[in-house]
Amino acid sequence: MLTYRLFKNANVHTMDNANPAADAFVVENNKFAFVGTEADARKFLGDKKAEETDLGGKLVAPGLNDSHLHFVHFAKSMRSVSLFGVKSLTELKSRMKEGLAARKPGDASWLEGEGWNNDYFEDETRFPNKKDLDEISADVPMIAMRTCFHVAALNSAAMKEIGLSKETAASFGDMIETDANGEPNGVIKEKLLDKTKKEISTLTRETLKEILIDAQETALAQGLTSVQSDDFSYVPNSDYKMLFGVFKELEDEGKMRIRLAEQCLIQSVPAIEKFHKEGYHAGWGTDKVRVACIKLLSDGSLGARTAATRKPYADDPATEGLMLFTQEELNDLVMTSHKKGYPAAIHAIGDRAIEMALNAIENAQKAIPAPLRHGVVHAQITDKTLLERFAKLRALAYVQPIFIDYDMNIVTDRVGKETASTSYAWKTMIDLGVPVSFGTDCPVESFNTMPNIYTAVSRKNVTGDRREFLPEQKVSMHEAIRAYTVEGAYATNEEDKKGAITAGMLADFIVLSRDLFRRGSDEEILETQVLKTYVDGKLEYERK
Repeated sequence: MLTYRLFKNANVHTMDNANPAADAFVVENNKFAFVGTEADARKFLGDKKAEETDLGGKLVAPGLNDSHLHFVHFAKSMRSVSLFGVKSLTELKSRMKEGLAARKPGDASWLEGEGWNNDYFEDETRFPNKKDLDEISADVPMIAMRTCFHVAALNSAAMKEIGLSKETAASFGDMIETDANGEPNGVIKEKLLDKTKKEISTLTRETLKEILIDAQETALAQGLTSVQSDDFSYVPNSDYKMLFGVFKELEDEGKMRIRLAEQCLIQSVPAIEKFHKEGYHAGWGTDKVRVACIKLLSDGSLGARTAATRKPYADDPATEGLMLFTQEELNDLVMTSHKKGYPAAIHAIGDRAIEMALNAIENAQKAIPAPLRHGVVHAQITDKTLLERFAKLRALAYVQPIFIDYDMNIVTDRVGKETASTSYAWKTMIDLGVPVSFGTDCPVESFNTMPNIYTAVSRKNVTGDRREFLPEQKVSMHEAIRAYTVEGAYATNEEDKKGAITAGMLADFIVLSRDLFRRGSDEEILETQVLKTYVDGKLEYERK
């Protein structure tokens, strides 16, 4: 028996160019069946019975889609020591000490803290190191990760666990830091940090289910009905079979309340081939959980000075960041993904990394023409030529507007005024026809949606003095919502299923407290709240 629901008295921004506005719509089972006026909706229904919901004249938009985050990591971080917002090394140590004291007796796992940013330290702006953490405990293995998750500090016990010592230091290459005597200081980076995170993960199936259930409620409260998530590094030994098994259990139990497209972090050709042989092809899964792409991590972060740049860092000429693959290696990885039918989403922040990512995409496209939607995640440090190459290659840009909240304070120091002036250029990308989707990289940043939209539209920071950064790169509200809906769906090849309020599409939508399109000031964006979130036409969240 078909179920019809009529939603009326709404200010609907459909994001459907053919039918941009409406005041009512009908949901049949889990899809939009009709979108238009209330009078026409009633004609559509005829004598069919329908449950009616009055939306109070509020703004209704498609459900939001975060195009790049780490959902399992976010869920897990809810149980870690929060180091977000610490203003000094002293405060960092104090929080880690409190975390240690709160542990259950007999807990043999590592103590994990995350979220510090040394640029905000008021005492010393250096990275924390093993001496700092040893003051808390030299016996309990301990890791404190920077907010970018490209750098972390270990204490002596943790260093012993991974075999890092003065004698072994050389074997770790540039993934560690040493003092003047060649002694490792406990700071680890990039591939070594990723390897360490995998090896110390103690997530069980039951714990993973528990934290994912909790995390979904937080996402729904932000109007997120879909996320594209890089999760393999956050389950023990990258056990993706266990991860997908947990997702399926949640879906079978009716507890998978958002849609998740997995950006599969696989960093070697044999591993990609093995993944494909096991049947996890692009698009594998359901409307709730599916394989989206192969994720490749090619450089680091700007804050940690590990983003790979063409020139030495302006504030540290001794480094040009870290490139994690040669051009040949990156070409092979993208080509393998391409041949197997996977889009490649390449983490690249520095201009050298972005250039190499675009080279690899172009190489694959020329060798085997195919309509695969390869792209670059972050795409921060650019110049005019790189921006034009994005358009020429039709490469996707997975960008995080909220990043400018912090990065506007450091980018000129890091890369110089000239390069900074052509970076974070989302408006230019959109004008050039580049498919631009919005995300947050949570938990690097919060996945709160209104601050992300605010920074895109206003180009102002949210935590400081509301300074503008490259105001010529402001996007319109329509462009911002499109990047958070239609373009997010396009990135996962699902633009015919979701991303707009139009007949035939999945009935994912949100109700907001304010009309973002008719605001007195940009500050009203930050005051806007998600009142209701619907997935499959079902009310999954309602603000109390």
